[in-house]
Amino acid sequence: MKYKAYNFTVMGASHKKAKKPCQDASVSINKDDYILTAVCDGHGGEDYFRSDRGSEFAVKAVRRCMNDENIIPMLAFYAEDDVRVNEMLLQLEKSIICEWNELVEKDYAEDPFTEEELENVNPRMRFRYAIGEKIECAYGTTMLVNVITENYWFGIHIGDGECVTVDDEGNFFHPIPHDDNCVFNYTTSICDRTAIYNMRHHFSTTLPKALFIASDGVDNCFATHDRLHDFYSMIMRSFESSGELGAIVELLDYLPTMSKKGSGDDISLGIILGV
Repeated sequence: MKYKAYNFTVMGASHKKAKKPCQDASVSINKDDYILTAVCDGHGGEDYFRSDRGSEFAVKAVRRCMNDENIIPMLAFYAEDDVRVNEMLLQLEKSIICEWNELVEKDYAEDPFTEEELENVNPRMRFRYAIGEKIECAYGTTMLVNVITENYWFGIHIGDGECVTVDDEGNFFHPIPHDDNCVFNYTTSICDRTAIYNMRHHFSTTLPKALFIASDGVDNCFATHDRLHDFYSMIMRSFESSGELGAIVELLDYLPTMSKKGSGDDISLGIILGV
């Protein structure tokens, strides 16, 4: 089965109303040896005033780290060796975190925080930012990544949001375990000093019919997983009945309305479909 990836990011209704920037970022990559989608959701709140940059940096970090030509063939070679696969995915996660931090440090060096940016930050964090501590927190973001090849697929995740797969019989699965630290408005983040310990991943040689990743702006539009699955079923039917271009137009038209009537949050969606 061949696959194709798509990504969508739209500004949330509440962000438009408050005149805040879109804090989500996403990317899709269609290459001969792998297909990829990534979704990154910058944190809300005054302390995370550069999270729109942080989510973009996470997307860049994923792209740069996936340029390592050894990753895809080495995972294929060791696909049946769980220990080696876990080691390689852990190393990929470390590389993404390191690359993200380097992008953050470069951005801060070139563009230090301004008094205007720090104005609404809580006093404790404002003091730390002012003396150059924990600057990465201002860029905080979650991250979800799906990669599929002809032999296997894997997902990497830190923070909230969901990874959902669909098998050939139309059954839905959530293969990456939920992070119990993500409760209410709190989420783990790539900016955490303990980020590598909060990364989760899943690897499988059983290829699904479709893979979806989404920021919590999507998930929070639906009261249950069943409703979320219905939405993803609708997307698959749209691609089948309206074709690629028609489905893309329908989604771009629908997602802002979904945010307005649902979560109000920015919405990012990564889709990989069998074609």
